[in-house]
Amino acid sequence: MHSYAFYNGHLSETERRLQALDNPQTASKAPAYLYPTAGHTPDTPVAEDRAKSAEETQDLSRLREDLAIELTSPMGSVAYPKNLTWTNYIDYIFCPTLCYELEYPRTKGIVWSELGYKILAVFGVIFLLTITSEEFILPVMIESALRLETVDSFSETALILAEAISMLLFPFMVTFLLVFLVIFEYVLGAFAEITCFADRHFYSDWWNSTDWLEFSREWNIPVHNFFRRHVYSASRPHIGRPMATFITFFISAIGHEIVMACITKKIRGYGFLCQMSQLPIVMLQRTKWVKDKKVLNNACFWCSMILGLSMMCSLYVLC
Repeated sequence: MHSYAFYNGHLSETERRLQALDNPQTASKAPAYLYPTAGHTPDTPVAEDRAKSAEETQDLSRLREDLAIELTSPMGSVAYPKNLTWTNYIDYIFCPTLCYELEYPRTKGIVWSELGYKILAVFGVIFLLTITSEEFILPVMIESALRLETVDSFSETALILAEAISMLLFPFMVTFLLVFLVIFEYVLGAFAEITCFADRHFYSDWWNSTDWLEFSREWNIPVHNFFRRHVYSASRPHIGRPMATFITFFISAIGHEIVMACITKKIRGYGFLCQMSQLPIVMLQRTKWVKDKKVLNNACFWCSMILGLSMMCSLYVLC
């Protein structure tokens, strides 16, 4: 809803500027603002070059053209305000993306065998998640919770927590991988098949990440595109790149904390602190002494991922 409202608000302002050029004496001659792409359609460097040229020459005809291009989808089939229909909005709601566009690339039709396979896979992975939780996670959590009720000293509490975390290292890692698989490969893939959504790039090779910034870009591309478009790109011209990165991480950390609060019905801040701590870790990993050691950085990434998941989930449930 946020993306739909903001993008159409931008298009409304663009249309107003285009109409205002009928009276050139009072109209703004600023170059057309190109809304950041969401990654579903190719970038338009030609339009960007024209925007720069418009800034230099203040050529009204070129400015008109740039504004008109911004009001039209890259594929040329839809233009503002023709997109303001219930059909267009409902289509956006069901497409597996968070970023609204006038038009999305489409496939020729639904491949029913692929859709059936993905639906069956969803239930299969949910079955595996249930088995993993009931056999390897719940017994440890229940036993640890009962033991924590009988101890008073900090050392005994820390020992029980450490034992629970160590026993849940791989169960929580397996759970994370299964949740990732069911969401980004099967659920989003099924919705993409139903809506004939052609952009199936929901994730990249995040398992090869060498730092947390790279991981945040690659493991959840729909959310990354949303934050890049509506938070980072919107704030960077005003506060600069470092602060825009910080604000993006800050809002993302709050979002993750809200998700954990909904799951565990507790507000503890563990997830928020863990995510915000990624920024200084990234700064350390990008120093000249560590930057080129990709194997070491990837190994550190996986160690922190395995330990961090178990520690954070255990703390949320047990504390």
